[in-house]
Amino acid sequence: MEHIKLVICDIDGTIIPKGCHDISDNLKKAFKQLHEKGIDLLVATGRHYNFTQTKLFESLTNDYMITINGSCLNKINGEVVHYFTIDEDTLWNVVKVCETYDIGLGLKFKDNIVTYHNHEKYIEGYLPHNPEWREKIVNDCEKREYHLEHGLPCGIFFIGDENVIEELFHGRIGNLIVARSIKDGFDVFIEDINKSTGIDEYMKLTGHTWDEAICFGDAGNDTAMLKKAKIGVTFEDAKDFVKEACDYITCPCEEDGVYKALQHFGLVE
Repeated sequence: MEHIKLVICDIDGTIIPKGCHDISDNLKKAFKQLHEKGIDLLVATGRHYNFTQTKLFESLTNDYMITINGSCLNKINGEVVHYFTIDEDTLWNVVKVCETYDIGLGLKFKDNIVTYHNHEKYIEGYLPHNPEWREKIVNDCEKREYHLEHGLPCGIFFIGDENVIEELFHGRIGNLIVARSIKDGFDVFIEDINKSTGIDEYMKLTGHTWDEAICFGDAGNDTAMLKKAKIGVTFEDAKDFVKEACDYITCPCEEDGVYKALQHFGLVE
């Protein structure tokens, strides 16, 4: 484990349990120990930077973070260092499908989240208990012009009946991957762009390699980075296909699974 110099963590369901807004005291202690040992901590999330849990930033020591499923590499202050976008033809194909099947459609632009269909359904499913964040989301369902001034979106999020969405897409739409993230919520991202792609851009800047990384994640949008890391870790309650991408299974997030895995590998006390 002396070769591990980078710890990569998804956020939701990995270091922050569903419904919570901060990491545990044990993880705060662990992250401090990692920093003191010279081991970098990188978060890689499907979230937009503007919708990342505020308290989490108090525990982050890296200058960078991966957002929008790897489509954005941000500095910790929010500045966008590198980003990928969805092409316009694909964008309108997605809009048409969402209209047809009554799916709430949120587009993750590099500067904000903007709805292009069924705004109310989207915010009720995406942010049911956070009025501050709900007000940040731009409603452009009528004109759908945001991309003309701000550039094309980096990612997409669907809100709708998960059984319908899974049956409809079978994990993809065109060159986009559709991955369940929360109940009735799905991250949608470019097939060849994922969290590991964003991490590659980060590694170009820092000199880190996958052979010195341990990675933690819980969902379908984490599998690429879990496979590429020297050690991939997920949880006992993760889906089987996520477990198959990993080298080690820890207890659930709600039971401090990341902290206990870091202890298991001797990276923290």
